[in-house]
Amino acid sequence: MRLTISAIIDNLPAHLAPQVVGVQSEQVLLGRPELYEGRERSFLSGHLYVLHAERLPMHAHAERGAAIICVGSSPRLRRLEERCCVVTISSADFFAAFNAVQHVFDAFDSWEDDLRHILDVEGDVSRMLTRSEDLLGNALLAIDGDFKILGLSRLAQQNANLAAGDSTSLPLATFDQFLGQHALSTEATEPFVIDILGQRTLNCNLHRGSSYCGCVTLIYGQREERPSDKLVLKKLAQIVQQALDGLASTRPNGPGSLRQAVQDLVDGLPLDQVSKAAVDSATADRSFVCMRLKMSSRMATLPLGYVRNMVESTFPASLVFEHHDNSVIAFIDLDRLPQGEPTMVIREAVSPFTSGMDMRAGLSDRIGDLMQARLYYLQANIALENGSLLGLSERLHQFQDFALQDMVISALGEIPLELWCPEGLRRLIDHDRTSSTSYVQTLRVYLACNMGATQAAAKLYVHRSTLLERLSRIHRELGLDLNDPDERLRLELLLKAMEVRDTLMGNGPI
Repeated sequence: MRLTISAIIDNLPAHLAPQVVGVQSEQVLLGRPELYEGRERSFLSGHLYVLHAERLPMHAHAERGAAIICVGSSPRLRRLEERCCVVTISSADFFAAFNAVQHVFDAFDSWEDDLRHILDVEGDVSRMLTRSEDLLGNALLAIDGDFKILGLSRLAQQNANLAAGDSTSLPLATFDQFLGQHALSTEATEPFVIDILGQRTLNCNLHRGSSYCGCVTLIYGQREERPSDKLVLKKLAQIVQQALDGLASTRPNGPGSLRQAVQDLVDGLPLDQVSKAAVDSATADRSFVCMRLKMSSRMATLPLGYVRNMVESTFPASLVFEHHDNSVIAFIDLDRLPQGEPTMVIREAVSPFTSGMDMRAGLSDRIGDLMQARLYYLQANIALENGSLLGLSERLHQFQDFALQDMVISALGEIPLELWCPEGLRRLIDHDRTSSTSYVQTLRVYLACNMGATQAAAKLYVHRSTLLERLSRIHRELGLDLNDPDERLRLELLLKAMEVRDTLMGNGPI
């Protein structure tokens, strides 16, 4: 492995006390050290020479990009410093110094060989990171493009900010800090330093073509930052990228997988026989509910892949996928939930999303047949959209709480509500526009009390005789027989539709 001069200096034994002068570039990669033979031979670019000060030539040419390690001092070094990088070691045995430089190259070659072996045998990113702690001396973590943890080094596994998670995704509190800083740097192609988690970190992005697909992060805490850390981290990132590419090629998320089959059902796409069989066999004797979790505008920059990973971790064995660039769909396996009433368990489990991240969620009825996944998705969507439109403080909405409202609104179709109203109901509405007494509200409460005058009067806070007088006027204007169940049902549906419309418009019920 070819190294920069800083990588060599940083890893030489401290007792050698190397001093660097002259033209130093981190862009120049150097091969293994060569013993300088003298005889005015040129110092060539990209070559590293070790020599004793006594063998310095008088007039040898030095190319830019050459590097010289000189044991001892000599006035002749000044001329070379103007052209190349010169490292001086004041007092040391010459061959001990030469061997020390060789050992640095040996250490890097051994590290690269070990990473290649891990990549070829198992592709374990955590093992790669742990092996790299020998050179980098600090905790390391790797994430993919959805901010899912690909691996943690040994020191990282002991880090409280990281270990607090579920080992598959960054904890929410940690992620908020990470995303705020890192999201601005996803296009960087060279290692960069930012402060996250209250610590200084060195980061190297992973890219597939022009697309961001992850990052390897070095968290300083055990030893100080070194110039050579960028070279090491960049090399490590290249090998982690290869492991990530290998993982992507074998991940079962294409056609035929259960998750893809259910996603196709939600999107209204037909399944082939293989996919149908996968759904039937994998979900037999299991029950689910469908949840749609929608991003808030405040969290619009949050990667959906991260939310999907967190939901998967929260509800094991469930089927979770991204939907419409603004939400996550989860078919939650009820048999794998902790003991308790399922809705309450789910409500508590998603509170970090609904409370901490300002999201809303809709929940369907219990599902016995996942081949009906689209219908139950529509239930979850109805619950979510209606709960959001009504601006309720509760952020997890159940379909059954909005079933009647949606039935009424859907039944109206494209015809305006007013055109469904009989002439008598329109007269009551006209009356209420200029009167302090609402005949429509009186009728609504009277019907809700099963036409019980005493109960209705109590709810309206009026005397029973006052209510009976109002009802007499309402009957005259309405011109309908309220004892006819069909007429009564028609009125109740219209009044419910008016209530929903006025609530959505922010006016409250008439």
